[in-house]
Amino acid sequence: MNHTLSFESRLVEWSDRHAMLMLLAIGGLWFQVPPELLAAMAAASFLGLIRQFHREWTPARVFGAANAVTLARLAGTFFLLLFPIENGWFLAALALIILNADGVDGWLARRRGLSSAFGECFDNEVDAFFFLCLCVLVYKRADLGSWVLFPGALRYLFVLYIRVAGPPRRVAAGNRLTRVVSVIAFIVFILCLLPVDLYCASAAATATAALCISFLYSLIQLYRPTVPE
Repeated sequence: MNHTLSFESRLVEWSDRHAMLMLLAIGGLWFQVPPELLAAMAAASFLGLIRQFHREWTPARVFGAANAVTLARLAGTFFLLLFPIENGWFLAALALIILNADGVDGWLARRRGLSSAFGECFDNEVDAFFFLCLCVLVYKRADLGSWVLFPGALRYLFVLYIRVAGPPRRVAAGNRLTRVVSVIAFIVFILCLLPVDLYCASAAATATAALCISFLYSLIQLYRPTVPE
């Protein structure tokens, strides 16, 4: 039991450090720092995650096919960020492939009995980084202003808020609202990469507002007072 708690606390500590690094990188993007800095900081942080927990990747202590799929999604995200693709249709298609691969890693982990806290953390953080990179790509291509980076920072602000506010009163539980809003936000920002007029500013602003409401709802659920039985 103590080993499990220690393992989970170390994952939380890594997540906190990662969130701070990503927020620093986002701040740099607001001041026109090249996205290569974001890529370098993220690569170093994810490498640290994989190296630090190499004995706890899965119950079988192997990296496993599910984590390999998550790693491939991360590599694809770095490719989108670092290698400019002028064709917006091709760029959006690659982003859509990465998004659709999100469900494969979890399915593989459950099917092969390799589900783990590491795998869940790795998957969630790659999702967050992928969305951040979509925000960066839209910022660079759609001329929407630096505000479009804010939704990519929400996940990391959420993590650090919990760090400052202290342990939640309730156990975090997934809910349909947050999942639906998240998927819609991914799709909206991918569509904004297309070279067609899709009212991207309005769509991205609406998705950002929905994400803010979703994160606020999650915080309320985590910190609302418990009712004595």
